Amino acid sequence: MDIELARVFDAEPEAMWAILLDPQPMAECVPGMESVEVVSPTEYLATIKVKIAFISARFKVRTVIAEADAPRYLRCEVTGEDNAVGSAIKAVAEMWLTPTEAGTELRVKGAATIMGRLGALGLNPVKTKAERMWEEFCVKLAARLAGPVDTVPAEPVQAPAANTPATAAAAAVADPLPLASARKPGFLARLMPRSEPGDIRVELERDGTRAVLHWPAAQGAECLAWLERTFAPTR
Repeated sequence: MDIELARVFDAEPEAMWAILLDPQPMAECVPGMESVEVVSPTEYLATIKVKIAFISARFKVRTVIAEADAPRYLRCEVTGEDNAVGSAIKAVAEMWLTPTEAGTELRVKGAATIMGRLGALGLNPVKTKAERMWEEFCVKLAARLAGPVDTVPAEPVQAPAANTPATAAAAAVADPLPLASARKPGFLARLMPRSEPGDIRVELERDGTRAVLHWPAAQGAECLAWLERTFAPTR
């Protein structure tokens, strides 16, 4: 799998380089990162938890910096495996920091080989997960570059009486069931029968093989995106 992503940050290259090569701040920005150990200035061991489709894996990852030109370029080699789910990954990643009028562009390019159960899922779900992890990483990195923000307590707002129109309107907004039931179910809705609150349950059958997927409702958008990419009929 080849992937290339970029984002511009309001920061100097030197400031970004300092964070990206500092294991602790970097670990706090990476989604699913549970721990990181510094073996040497150019080698790190980390534990990363990731869930793709119905497979949850906890990878033991080894990262080795193969080439660095501060604060402009970095190339590293990554290997990881989770024996419990029978999956492994091998990748080479490159990073560029380029000054722009708006700040600094961070561009990453990676070539990865994914083996085992996760590799059997195919390119689309794995690439979608990588792109969403990149978005979350960028949000956390931007927040760290911006530094701590002082919060000002909000002024108390007096709640309206129980019999006021505002209360009735708020109750209507808080209970979206009538609106949801009035909508005509689409293709994905017909694929997903009702399940317990907080869980999406999908049953699919193809070529005599039946699969049952359970997905947290909080990640419904990710579930729908994966289903659209993987199972929706082609036109």
